[in-house]
Amino acid sequence: MSELFLVSLFSAIIAFIWSNISDLMNMFIWVGFAGWTSFCIANETDSIKKMIKSYSCNFAGIFWSMLTIYISSLIDIPIISNLLTCGFITFILIYQSRFKRFSCVPCSFIGCFTTFGLNGDFKMAAIGLLCGAILGYISDKAGVLAFKIKNSDSDVKEVV
Repeated sequence: MSELFLVSLFSAIIAFIWSNISDLMNMFIWVGFAGWTSFCIANETDSIKKMIKSYSCNFAGIFWSMLTIYISSLIDIPIISNLLTCGFITFILIYQSRFKRFSCVPCSFIGCFTTFGLNGDFKMAAIGLLCGAILGYISDKAGVLAFKIKNSDSDVKEVV
Protein backbone atom coordinates (compact mmCIF):
# COMPACT_ATOMS: atom_id res chain seq x y z
CA MET A 1 0.00 0.00 0.00
CA SER A 2 1.27 3.44 -0.89
CA GLU A 3 1.48 6.41 1.44
CA LEU A 4 -1.17 8.16 -0.64
CA PHE A 5 -3.51 5.17 -0.27
CA LEU A 6 -3.08 5.17 3.52
CA VAL A 7 -3.55 8.94 3.82
CA SER A 8 -6.70 8.59 1.68
CA LEU A 9 -8.00 5.71 3.79
CA PHE A 10 -7.43 7.49 7.09
CA SER A 11 -8.93 10.67 5.64
CA ALA A 12 -12.08 8.76 4.70
CA ILE A 13 -12.36 7.30 8.20
CA ILE A 14 -11.81 10.69 9.81
CA ALA A 15 -14.34 12.29 7.43
CA PHE A 16 -16.93 9.71 8.50
CA ILE A 17 -16.21 10.41 12.17
CA TRP A 18 -16.32 14.18 11.58
CA SER A 19 -19.66 14.04 9.83
CA ASN A 20 -21.18 12.23 12.80
CA ILE A 21 -19.55 14.36 15.51
CA SER A 22 -20.38 17.65 13.79
CA ASP A 23 -23.98 16.54 13.43
CA LEU A 24 -24.16 15.75 17.15
CA MET A 25 -22.63 19.14 18.01
CA ASN A 26 -25.06 21.00 15.71
CA MET A 27 -22.20 22.26 13.55
CA PHE A 28 -22.32 22.53 9.80
CA ILE A 29 -20.41 19.58 8.35
CA TRP A 30 -19.29 21.58 5.32
CA VAL A 31 -17.51 24.22 7.43
CA GLY A 32 -15.11 21.59 8.74
CA PHE A 33 -14.56 20.30 5.22
CA ALA A 34 -13.83 23.87 4.08
CA GLY A 35 -11.14 24.09 6.79
CA TRP A 36 -9.82 20.69 5.76
CA THR A 37 -9.65 21.88 2.15
CA SER A 38 -7.67 24.88 3.33
CA PHE A 39 -5.22 22.56 5.05
CA CYS A 40 -4.78 20.60 1.81
CA ILE A 41 -4.01 23.68 -0.29
CA ALA A 42 -1.81 25.57 2.19
CA ASN A 43 1.64 25.86 0.65
CA GLU A 44 3.76 24.37 3.44
CA THR A 45 5.54 21.02 3.67
CA ASP A 46 5.49 20.58 7.45
CA SER A 47 2.03 19.51 8.68
CA ILE A 48 1.96 21.76 11.76
CA LYS A 49 3.04 24.80 9.72
CA LYS A 50 0.43 23.87 7.14
CA MET A 51 -2.28 23.73 9.81
CA ILE A 52 -1.23 27.07 11.31
CA LYS A 53 -0.95 28.79 7.94
CA SER A 54 -4.28 27.51 6.65
CA TYR A 55 -6.09 28.60 9.80
CA SER A 56 -4.31 31.98 9.93
CA CYS A 57 -5.46 32.68 6.40
CA ASN A 58 -8.97 31.39 7.17
CA PHE A 59 -9.14 33.64 10.21
CA ALA A 60 -7.98 36.65 8.20
CA GLY A 61 -10.81 35.90 5.76
CA ILE A 62 -13.27 35.76 8.68
CA PHE A 63 -12.03 39.13 9.89
CA TRP A 64 -12.33 40.77 6.48
CA SER A 65 -15.80 39.35 5.88
CA MET A 66 -17.00 40.70 9.23
CA LEU A 67 -15.55 44.09 8.34
CA THR A 68 -17.42 43.91 5.04
CA ILE A 69 -20.67 43.09 6.80
CA TYR A 70 -20.15 45.96 9.24
CA ILE A 71 -19.30 48.53 6.56
CA SER A 72 -22.24 47.34 4.44
CA SER A 73 -24.58 47.94 7.35
CA LEU A 74 -23.43 51.59 7.50
CA ILE A 75 -23.98 52.30 3.80
CA ASP A 76 -27.64 52.30 2.79
CA ILE A 77 -27.07 52.14 -0.97
CA PRO A 78 -26.55 48.46 -1.96
CA ILE A 79 -24.67 49.06 -5.23
CA ILE A 80 -22.19 51.43 -3.52
CA SER A 81 -21.91 49.12 -0.53
CA ASN A 82 -21.16 46.11 -2.74
CA LEU A 83 -18.68 48.03 -4.85
CA LEU A 84 -16.76 49.43 -1.90
CA THR A 85 -16.78 46.39 0.33
CA CYS A 86 -16.38 43.57 -2.20
CA GLY A 87 -13.76 45.43 -4.20
CA PHE A 88 -11.84 46.57 -1.14
CA ILE A 89 -11.99 43.20 0.60
CA THR A 90 -10.91 41.34 -2.53
CA PHE A 91 -7.95 43.70 -2.84
CA ILE A 92 -7.02 43.15 0.84
CA LEU A 93 -7.41 39.35 0.67
CA ILE A 94 -4.97 39.20 -2.21
CA TYR A 95 -2.60 41.96 -1.06
CA GLN A 96 -2.14 40.46 2.40
CA SER A 97 -0.40 37.53 0.69
CA ARG A 98 2.77 39.59 0.69
CA PHE A 99 3.11 38.41 4.30
CA LYS A 100 4.26 34.77 4.48
CA ARG A 101 1.75 33.89 7.20
CA PHE A 102 -1.13 35.01 4.95
CA SER A 103 0.30 33.98 1.57
CA CYS A 104 -2.31 31.31 0.78
CA VAL A 105 -4.94 33.47 -0.89
CA PRO A 106 -7.45 30.63 -1.48
CA CYS A 107 -7.48 29.88 2.28
CA SER A 108 -8.31 33.53 3.01
CA PHE A 109 -11.15 33.44 0.49
CA ILE A 110 -12.43 30.21 2.07
CA GLY A 111 -12.55 31.91 5.48
CA CYS A 112 -14.30 34.89 3.95
CA PHE A 113 -16.98 33.05 1.96
CA THR A 114 -17.58 30.59 4.80
CA THR A 115 -18.45 33.50 7.08
CA PHE A 116 -20.72 35.00 4.41
CA GLY A 117 -22.31 31.57 3.90
CA LEU A 118 -23.05 31.43 7.62
CA ASN A 119 -24.67 34.89 7.49
CA GLY A 120 -21.93 36.46 9.59
CA ASP A 121 -21.79 33.75 12.28
CA PHE A 122 -18.07 34.26 12.78
CA LYS A 123 -17.97 31.98 15.84
CA MET A 124 -19.28 29.02 13.85
CA ALA A 125 -16.88 29.86 11.03
CA ALA A 126 -13.87 30.13 13.36
CA ILE A 127 -14.65 26.92 15.25
CA GLY A 128 -15.58 24.89 12.16
CA LEU A 129 -12.56 26.00 10.15
CA LEU A 130 -10.27 25.27 13.10
CA CYS A 131 -11.79 21.79 13.37
CA GLY A 132 -11.13 21.33 9.66
CA ALA A 133 -7.48 22.38 10.01
CA ILE A 134 -7.08 19.89 12.85
CA LEU A 135 -8.81 17.16 10.84
CA GLY A 136 -6.42 17.79 7.95
CA TYR A 137 -3.45 17.57 10.28
CA ILE A 138 -4.69 14.35 11.90
CA SER A 139 -5.48 12.65 8.60
CA ASP A 140 -2.10 13.59 7.17
CA LYS A 141 -0.18 12.40 10.23
CA ALA A 142 -2.22 9.20 10.62
CA GLY A 143 -1.63 8.12 7.03
CA VAL A 144 2.08 8.91 7.11
CA LEU A 145 2.47 7.12 10.45
CA ALA A 146 0.62 4.05 9.15
CA PHE A 147 2.90 4.02 6.11
CA LYS A 148 6.01 4.19 8.30
CA ILE A 149 4.74 1.40 10.55
CA LYS A 150 3.84 -0.76 7.53
CA ASN A 151 7.29 -0.23 6.03
CA SER A 152 9.12 -0.88 9.31
CA ASP A 153 7.25 -4.20 9.65
CA SER A 154 8.23 -5.26 6.14
CA ASP A 155 11.87 -4.28 6.85
CA VAL A 156 11.87 -6.49 9.95
CA LYS A 157 10.40 -9.43 7.98
CA GLU A 158 13.09 -9.09 5.30
CA VAL A 159 15.89 -9.14 7.88
CA VAL A 160 14.52 -12.28 9.59
